[in-house]
Amino acid sequence: MKSPTPALSLILVAALGAAGCQHLPEQDARSVAPNLESIDTAMAAAETAPREAGPALPPQVQDTLLPPVSVELPASARRVEPRFDIAVNAIPARQFFIGLVEDSSYNMVVHPDVAGSLTLDLKNVSVEEVMQTVRDVYGYEYRRNGNVYQVMPARMRSRVFKVDYLNIQRTGSSRTRVSSGQVSEAAGGGGDDDSESGSSSSRSDSGSNRASVSGSEVNTRSESDFWSELRDALTMLIGEEEGRRVVINAQAGILVVRALPGELRDVEEYLATLQDVVQRQVILEAKIVEVELNEGFRTGINWSALGEPKTGQTVFGGQAGGGSIITDGVSEFAGSPVTLSPGAGIIAAETSSFGGMNFLSINMNDFTAFLELLKSQGKVQVLSSPRVSTVNNQKAVIKVGTDEFFVTDVETDTNTTLNTTNQSVNVELTPFFSGVALDVIPQISADDEVTLHIHPTVSEVSERTKSINVSTETSLEIPLALSSIRESDTIIRARSGQIVVIGGLMKDQQTNEVAKTPGLGDVPMFGKLFQHQRERKTKSELVILLRPIVTSGSGGQVWNDQVRQSAERIGRMQAPGPAGLR
Repeated sequence: MKSPTPALSLILVAALGAAGCQHLPEQDARSVAPNLESIDTAMAAAETAPREAGPALPPQVQDTLLPPVSVELPASARRVEPRFDIAVNAIPARQFFIGLVEDSSYNMVVHPDVAGSLTLDLKNVSVEEVMQTVRDVYGYEYRRNGNVYQVMPARMRSRVFKVDYLNIQRTGSSRTRVSSGQVSEAAGGGGDDDSESGSSSSRSDSGSNRASVSGSEVNTRSESDFWSELRDALTMLIGEEEGRRVVINAQAGILVVRALPGELRDVEEYLATLQDVVQRQVILEAKIVEVELNEGFRTGINWSALGEPKTGQTVFGGQAGGGSIITDGVSEFAGSPVTLSPGAGIIAAETSSFGGMNFLSINMNDFTAFLELLKSQGKVQVLSSPRVSTVNNQKAVIKVGTDEFFVTDVETDTNTTLNTTNQSVNVELTPFFSGVALDVIPQISADDEVTLHIHPTVSEVSERTKSINVSTETSLEIPLALSSIRESDTIIRARSGQIVVIGGLMKDQQTNEVAKTPGLGDVPMFGKLFQHQRERKTKSELVILLRPIVTSGSGGQVWNDQVRQSAERIGRMQAPGPAGLR
């Protein structure tokens, strides 16, 4: 060990003494930075200055401080696997295996039932490589325990496998319906009339046969029964002949397979691949944003005018699902999964459509940069920022809002006895959801691309009272639900960490604003003279931002980078400013 140079020690002592004896006032805090630079410069000069050789230490002290380092490798690391050439023709199997390890450090034990002959010609191979080749080609199973090989005949064996998965069954459904109305047909006979002992009763039911006039509907169903599907797959893989069996204990996550050794290896490979796929995990970050458009953007957000992205950030957008200039109806692009890849174009004739839905693919670090771009075209309001984590092909649902009950069916019963009429009304209530809901189903590929089924819904339910005449003398005031819904149902594909934008869901809103003079505006009859009323019309567009982040496999690096960046931002917020230097 070498002691610090005298010059460096003097500089450090002088600097620390000056710092400990003086108190920097607030106005002199700016002088700290030059002092630190001077100290750094002096330390760098001291490091580069030639160092004087100190007095030599006695050999006994040097041996104690620096013991000799052994550079010898362990015996297992020094040993090199011998390689050789081998060529045999129709040699008995027992003779082949015994002769394979002759004059080597390996031992061979062959089961008495091992029979047959082998023919092979291999160059520059080891004993382990020969045994693997013979097993794959001729089916001779073997085990290795250190330097001992055990050759077994190809016969039925049982093996226990462990599979980590939940013992549950899940079923999910999603529906998006567009209907222009319904036609009701009364049931045959219209009602029931019963007469007995001078009394009568009648029943009227608002329920009837209904049929939609026109519209479209998209139904999406997802079912997950892992253990039942696993049993069927393994049974198809090994069959059921000659005593082959598959026994599954889903509660313990254990399965026992009885099959030939080669079939057991196939089962092992299948289970390893299966667990790797089903255990892939993704974090879905979403922001549901409503943009109240400025006067210059009443036709919708101008995506091409959002500005130039920064270095390393790309933006790619288009429109799909509507009719084009040449054709009517929906485009050929509608209903197909959309691959959003910045820098890769798509056919303009298919996406220059009227109607449909806008989509955008953005390669940015976070949502903040894109939200700042949106503010240039209107007032941005974040309705919800859901975040959910789910595994491969499992439905995830986020729901934020309230359920309110409204009348959806009315049933009246009228009973007449002599000169008395009794009428009862039965009302059916149904909950209506008002808020933000998002359900997604991800499929994660091996290269960290995520295919998503996305169904976001933003609904606003208000009450509207309607009067229904039950009879000539009776009427009912029924509160009915008036729903304003904006939703989309689509399938997209994006890379891990890529932001996907879905837009084009617009809404017109008309509000009456009243301004009045305090006190005078509330005077009866004359109060309107001191009031000002204005009718305000606004147009808003709903924008859905979604970013999948794969947290397993190679995609976990994206998540680790974001965690590191968050830690750095927290560190910068906690770091003291120049005034904190004393």
